Amino acid sequence: MCWNCAKSAKCRAVLGCPVRKRRQDPETGDFVTRIPYPDPAGLSETKREVLSGAFGRVLNISRMAMHAPDPFWAPQRALGRAAIFDISITPRQRELIILRVAYLSRSDYEIYHHESIAAALGLTERERQGLESGDFSVFAAEEQCLCDFVSELVSDVSPSDRSLAAMQEYFGLPTLFEILFITCTYMMLARVAAVSGAEIDDEAVTNWNLRR
Repeated sequence: MCWNCAKSAKCRAVLGCPVRKRRQDPETGDFVTRIPYPDPAGLSETKREVLSGAFGRVLNISRMAMHAPDPFWAPQRALGRAAIFDISITPRQRELIILRVAYLSRSDYEIYHHESIAAALGLTERERQGLESGDFSVFAAEEQCLCDFVSELVSDVSPSDRSLAAMQEYFGLPTLFEILFITCTYMMLARVAAVSGAEIDDEAVTNWNLRR
């Protein structure tokens, strides 16, 4: 739900919710992105292959990220795919991370897609509300620890000694760094969406039906 007007995240694209600053074409009245999508003709062969749909659906944020030079774009894409295909945490835990990042970043783009994915994975409305508000009492101890850690990373940069110790106890160091990288990846994507004004896609993702 949109915390500003109590409507769904999609409302920010359709109704112009004030949380999101959107540009309107003075001639047509249509809402437009802050930065135009890249011209496929000017993209590398690798990017054009991705854009063709050869690896699955291409979201607007992925199109927009293709503005980045290939040496930056390729590792960013690899990190995003690793968060889908190569995680040691559960998909539910991944979505808890991403949604907490999205709520703290006020990223309507990420909220729109990842509320949908999380719901498909069984996240309840009560749990979603807890993630949004920061009241993690609805979660088991391990997930409370995870949500606290992510919240501190986003808000304070450095987690507390208590959170860090708890994370090491629950997850171990390799998984802790996996969680750190997932958090940072979606912090970056929230900012790509905000800077570019990437349009919210017509249909929310419900599962990652992608090809390697």
